[in-house]
Amino acid sequence: MPGLLQRSLILATLSSLTAVASAADLYKVEMLVFANESGIGTQQEYWPDISPVDTSGAVFPRGWDGYPLESFEELPRNDLRLSADASRLSRSADYRVLYHGGWMQPIGGKSQSRAVRVKASIDGYELDGSMSVYRNRFLHAQPNLQLSHYRPAPQAGSSAEETQAYRPSAWLLQDARRMRSNEIHYIDHPHMGILLIIRAVDS
Repeated sequence: MPGLLQRSLILATLSSLTAVASAADLYKVEMLVFANESGIGTQQEYWPDISPVDTSGAVFPRGWDGYPLESFEELPRNDLRLSADASRLSRSADYRVLYHGGWMQPIGGKSQSRAVRVKASIDGYELDGSMSVYRNRFLHAQPNLQLSHYRPAPQAGSSAEETQAYRPSAWLLQDARRMRSNEIHYIDHPHMGILLIIRAVDS
């Protein structure tokens, strides 16, 4: 009987440690993506045609349906830390906020990382792609985003030059950034930007 009790206590302890380890691997990922309107349409740089980004395997976060949060579930609005930054960008004539949201996910090694789909459409802008986060001693974030900008459609009888100018412009942001938890990181691009913060679930 004492042996059975001892084994039960050991199993209970191991289960408790596993639960703590699983909780420690859960993080809240929040990102804010915006277009740099002052740079859209500039002719100083040449941006070649690009193929649509590969989003195979990426998952959309499930809508928030109350606590407790589950893996790959959206964060409620009152749990977002970048709302003030989103408001400041929205008030500026130079920027257009395209996406602001967050989700909870487990973060492990790169081979176990699962990309989260990011997609938005607003005022002639189309944003599509994914964000992958993994840990290899440090946290790492890998955005894979494509931003397209559509101009107003040409009217009937427009010249060839006007018709050609209507062709959508598209830009790609692919990066791999080492991060620290609980710090806001900025990922830059001539035509867009990302503010990103990753927090442990108890932060």
